[in-house]
Amino acid sequence: MLGLIIFGTRGVTYGSGEGEFYCPDCEQKRPYSQKRVRRFFTLYFIPLIPLDLLGEYVECRHCTSTYKTGILDLVPGKDAAQEEAEFRHAMKRVLVLMMLADGNIDESEMTSIIEILSKLDKRTVGREEIEAEVRAARAAPLDVTEYCRSMAGFLNDQGREMVVRAALAVASADGHFDTTEKETLAKIAGALNLSKAHFSGILAEHQGTSGGAAA
Repeated sequence: MLGLIIFGTRGVTYGSGEGEFYCPDCEQKRPYSQKRVRRFFTLYFIPLIPLDLLGEYVECRHCTSTYKTGILDLVPGKDAAQEEAEFRHAMKRVLVLMMLADGNIDESEMTSIIEILSKLDKRTVGREEIEAEVRAARAAPLDVTEYCRSMAGFLNDQGREMVVRAALAVASADGHFDTTEKETLAKIAGALNLSKAHFSGILAEHQGTSGGAAA
């Protein structure tokens, strides 16, 4: 009898350069590492054949914040702020789509989004801003994975985990974490190239600290 052959694909991150740049988070020049994320064909979980390039990003060696490679050509100040704004808008849309996954807008989930974005933006995010994003998401419906794929290319493992944890916090804010929400969260993690083991660990940790979320 032939043995079981295990194959598949997964994203692999590797270095492609280094140097010094202006880090918007540190607000000063810092050393950076430039990294690429490429999909590999795997055999028995070992990456063997390089496939398509999923993305490329710059990581600050001091604060570990990540940016699109265009940050290297930007002028400190206005342009760097625009780069940050694009990421934060994508995060806002992901969290709103996570809230809408079960078809309902729960007050506790709305509050969770406001708290997360206020902390991320370092400002008070108003309810009307999130309501406007809800209307925009409903007017131009796109799968949440599309937004996450656009972010995956310039996020390191820490950044990907942050997005998944934020989405999980929103999904479980009402005390329920149903099948539809879990499937949506799994799509987010997959689109961000977060490994199944990493995703399972986040869920297990959440269930442990919350006493078990409803499924």
